[in-house]
Amino acid sequence: MEWYYAAGADRKGPVDDDEFQRLAQQGVITPATLVWREGMAGWEPHGGSTPPPLAGSAGDGSAVCAACGRRVPGREIFTIAELQYCAACKPQVLQRITEGKPLGNHAAEATRNAYISHEASVKSVGVLYYLGGVALFLVGIGALIPGFAGKGEAAAFIASPILLALGTGQFCVGRGLRRLRPWARISSGILSGIGLLGFPIGTIINDYILYLVCSQKGAVVFSSEYQAVIQQTPHIKYRTSIVVWIVLGFVLLLVAIGIIMAISSGH
Repeated sequence: MEWYYAAGADRKGPVDDDEFQRLAQQGVITPATLVWREGMAGWEPHGGSTPPPLAGSAGDGSAVCAACGRRVPGREIFTIAELQYCAACKPQVLQRITEGKPLGNHAAEATRNAYISHEASVKSVGVLYYLGGVALFLVGIGALIPGFAGKGEAAAFIASPILLALGTGQFCVGRGLRRLRPWARISSGILSGIGLLGFPIGTIINDYILYLVCSQKGAVVFSSEYQAVIQQTPHIKYRTSIVVWIVLGFVLLLVAIGIIMAISSGH
């Protein structure tokens, strides 16, 4: 049987069962790694797929835990609601049943929990793009006001359409980041590359944004497979940390100060 697996934005394979198992043992393929083989409806985390048996251990009774994705010996496996779980995951599964909660797709939950912090950080960057887009749009409109533009300087009227276009574009990129659209990953990468020139604060902020969108985790959260994971785990929420709120507040304050200074200098 031939397997394919995701490595960042790339798709690797095909590999046979023995090679697949070797990669899993080496940690190249983890429970969160997206895999596919013939017969599967689509790409899904390795923890939710049916991996090949361990080499030389056919018939040993080992199985993959439906919650954590680890392969464990048969003596440590418990079957609950036609799914198999390891001893470590059994208590939380029984607790969910006791509380009347659905068991859900554990593989999808494991993947979402592994990447939700990165997902939330990307969406927070989308808010920053919203703020930047609004600021540019307001400055662009202000440039059309004679009193603000220095009694109708021609340069201000030329710059206004450019600022309006940039503001609209940045707002759209922010919307794309909030929705984890692949095109927004490319667009924000280009904008952040240009933003590196804004030394020192702009360099630091845009370097962080580049990490978020260009890293391996970034490739996963912008993938169509991760969108499917999100749809399967609507109950999993991420609470934005106080640090992120402080950064957003600081940026909003800078935008407000910039607009006030620009208006003041026009009078």
